[in-house]
Amino acid sequence: MSQPFPIISKQAQPQLWSIAPDAGALEQLAKGIWDCAVQTNQRPLVVLSTAGPLIGVRAALETYRPDPSVLNSKTAFLPQVISFNDWLEAAPGAWKFPKRQSGLERWLSVYVNLRKHKVLQSWFKAESEAGAWGLAQAVIDACDALSEAVIPYIQGEFNEFLHIHTLDTEVWLKKVEVVLDQAIAKAYVGLARDIVDQESAVLLTFWRYLSNAGDPVIRKHLAMAAHLQLAKATAERDVSIVRPFIWVQTADPKPIDQELIEKYLREYAHVAPVLQVGLDWQSVALWPEALTGQDAEGRIPTSDGEIETHVRDNIASHVDDGWRLLAARRFEELAWAATKSIEGHLIAGKKNIALVAQDRLAARRARALLGRLGDGLRIRDETGWKLSTTRAAAALNSWLELIRSPKEGPSASALLEFLENPFFNLAHSLKKPPEVCIGLIAQLEEILIASQARLGWGTFCMAIERANIYAVSRGGSPNQHLLDLIQFVQSRHLVWQKLPLDCSNAYALLQSNLADMGMAQLFEQDSAGKQLLETIQSFDLSASPYKQVKMRLPEWLGLLKTVIEEASYEEVGKEAQATLSVLPLSSTRLRQFDAVVIVGCDEQQLPAFSEPPLFFSDTLNRYLKASTITAQYIQQARDLSQLLASCENVDLLWQSKSKTGEPLRPAAWIQRLQIALPQWTAIDAAPDIHHDQSQPIQMAVSIPNPDLAIPVTVSPSAYKALRDCPYRYYVSSLLGLRKAKEFEEGFDASLAGQILHALLRNFFQALKTEESKSHSSIHDGEDARRQWMRRELNRYSEKEFERLIAGDARVLGTLRDWQKQIPSFVDWQLKREAEGWRYHDAELPVGFTLSLTDSEGIQRDIRIAGRADRFDIHVADQTAAAVIDYKNQTAKKIADRADNILDDPQLLIYARSVNENAIAANLPGRSVERAEWVVLKADIDKAEDKILREHVVEDMPKTMAEFSEQIVKDLNVLWAREPMKAFAPDSVCQRCEARGICRKGMW
Repeated sequence: MSQPFPIISKQAQPQLWSIAPDAGALEQLAKGIWDCAVQTNQRPLVVLSTAGPLIGVRAALETYRPDPSVLNSKTAFLPQVISFNDWLEAAPGAWKFPKRQSGLERWLSVYVNLRKHKVLQSWFKAESEAGAWGLAQAVIDACDALSEAVIPYIQGEFNEFLHIHTLDTEVWLKKVEVVLDQAIAKAYVGLARDIVDQESAVLLTFWRYLSNAGDPVIRKHLAMAAHLQLAKATAERDVSIVRPFIWVQTADPKPIDQELIEKYLREYAHVAPVLQVGLDWQSVALWPEALTGQDAEGRIPTSDGEIETHVRDNIASHVDDGWRLLAARRFEELAWAATKSIEGHLIAGKKNIALVAQDRLAARRARALLGRLGDGLRIRDETGWKLSTTRAAAALNSWLELIRSPKEGPSASALLEFLENPFFNLAHSLKKPPEVCIGLIAQLEEILIASQARLGWGTFCMAIERANIYAVSRGGSPNQHLLDLIQFVQSRHLVWQKLPLDCSNAYALLQSNLADMGMAQLFEQDSAGKQLLETIQSFDLSASPYKQVKMRLPEWLGLLKTVIEEASYEEVGKEAQATLSVLPLSSTRLRQFDAVVIVGCDEQQLPAFSEPPLFFSDTLNRYLKASTITAQYIQQARDLSQLLASCENVDLLWQSKSKTGEPLRPAAWIQRLQIALPQWTAIDAAPDIHHDQSQPIQMAVSIPNPDLAIPVTVSPSAYKALRDCPYRYYVSSLLGLRKAKEFEEGFDASLAGQILHALLRNFFQALKTEESKSHSSIHDGEDARRQWMRRELNRYSEKEFERLIAGDARVLGTLRDWQKQIPSFVDWQLKREAEGWRYHDAELPVGFTLSLTDSEGIQRDIRIAGRADRFDIHVADQTAAAVIDYKNQTAKKIADRADNILDDPQLLIYARSVNENAIAANLPGRSVERAEWVVLKADIDKAEDKILREHVVEDMPKTMAEFSEQIVKDLNVLWAREPMKAFAPDSVCQRCEARGICRKGMW
């Protein structure tokens, strides 16, 4: 229990006072502070070691203000309450201190010194850019720990500095060496000193080059010395006006901090009353370690019977019916249970609720679910929500990933991720009206995915150009804005590739990019975006000696990302009926809540320990008087004890099954409480479920609505979809629903297939031109013709693939595979010519019209049209023609197509189109009596006479008759709006975009 407030004496030493950190802690503290004010007739200065309880202490002081009759003009105002860090910032004469080095400047200091000293580089050589900056932070933390360790030995130098404003770091270094050597000797007894000495030598080298008077550790102690000197100067003028100093230790300090603050308070007590307030765990500790703390050796003492009895009495006095244990089996159930617990407390009228995020992922998920409650609940996140997790940071990161790409260009995924971020202003970037830009990025994505153009500026431009050519051939118009967009991004990417980078011009270029793309303006309109711009602003080193530091682009980008990762996002506050504070366990100290929900109370997450700094083991930390695992364990036991003892409504939740399905037990502290409280059992937190029996889903079927338009043009692929599965056609062609396409892994042959078609067309057109030249070597016999064809086909192949390879080097393998096919392909062409066939034309749009009667008896014309790969004519038969479809597939797949040609009648559609209108196909007087697939990926390892290059449609007249009868029947069913069922075989369903709608497999 709390001790009575002491009578302020005139002895020149701090007076000690302890309060119990229970529900009445803030009341006792506030009354004690007022008591000090009344006794000293001064307004006390209250400094809290941590900032968490600051608002609560101020509110308590207002609540428990004494009767005005006992106060005078000096004590009428609230005592000044300030956190330790804010008190340091308010140090008198702080403007005279050495310039504070920002975290960025300290990182750059590591970077610069690494270049100068080879022994330091050895620690970073195996690190990636991001890892190197993380290691730099670890080095800085280690140097700060050494500075903290040596401070008590050089306290006098700080007082001297305030007069002469210089510090001798060589003196510090000698003392650091002594302190570190003594600690190592104690920590690593019997260990090979050559290894330890090497690491300590490197660490001391770092400390020598990185530590200076601008370090936060040094400024901290300079500020304390300045406060002390001001108090002494004030006391020399009039001791009665020096305000009493109240130090409130809200958490167990590190031994080095304890030693330092006690020494400081002893000196301060010579000029003013000093009250050192601590926490008394006698009546609050719910576990022995929370009661005893650690001994002089840094260990937890063995508890005896008296301690165990004392703890059981504490449990009995604090146990409350409002304590609940909730176990959820899965992650989503855990988040759901936390959400329902908080909702229950809100319904019960609780206004101030805490969500302790021992499991941060579950807390974030619960927070997202609670966001649905709207403006009635204010959510304050105190867990250090990373700025890097915000939408604004993701948008910036998409640009950083793009400019990191090689000079050939980014991947299509990286490009689209950047273009689709909500902060990229397309109209501003292209200087075009917004209405012109509608759908532009979606069109670009469709083109890149359809062509599988995955990598490189050249590849993207080629895909767009081919799409524009295709659009023109279909009566559409090309979209120049797509190329403008690619050129806009490419030009800015290229600047980064050519820039001789240093900290100054990299910052300026990034700011210019954000302005050009309209991102800076949109960031200004977003809460997280504003904070992101402020973080980027810290890279403005125009007044820093590090502005001209040169580095590689990946290093600078890694540094920028690391700084953003270290930054926290602060939400904008708002008024609401209730407040939910999302916070770590440590932030609950000396704070009052109406209810508390703790997620993550399993044995893996409670307690949670921070790793020792790099270079320092836990044992070495103990001898350097820094934080240890044992100290963290005790502090968390005390934090949890304090929370349970001060709040009547506490829900402790954990996930009872791990990701692998293994059982998870509650934390050991909870298990030990359950032993003392046998009736305190866990509740299985399961979401509400409906017990009604589900009905099996029947086969998907739909009848087209009378108002739903039936297409009057059907492509070969659409007709194939109708044959494969009427319901698939209904979803894709009638409803127009499309699955969001993605880039496939590896290199897909889609774009390469388009290139092959194009180069074959160009080659055969060149062949026709060459044949018209009487003096050409092509007329010098079959061998000469073969040689010319192989040479020219290779040349056209190299030419057509050149741009594609420049954008994506992986395509080179596709080119080489095709070039291996060329000799066999030429031999097939020569054999075909020997049979009398000659190339006529390629990629011709052809089609025919069907007249059908719909369900209302109205005559309808439907156009069946497509684009044929190639037509040949026979030199000996003036009426014969053949249609060819190139397939960049294996012969086996072509054989499967032939077996089911009526379900995929692409060649039959082209043949009928010519036969009904030969003039439109530029084949007057001829009819197609031969149709065949030509394989571009034949098995050339076989003997020459066994290589299958073509597959001919058998029994052409009969097949054409069956097709003509079938297509009329199929389209009549379509126009009659008869039920369209999902009855496709599994081979079709596996790749069907409509499967998620028809849900085959769920029937």
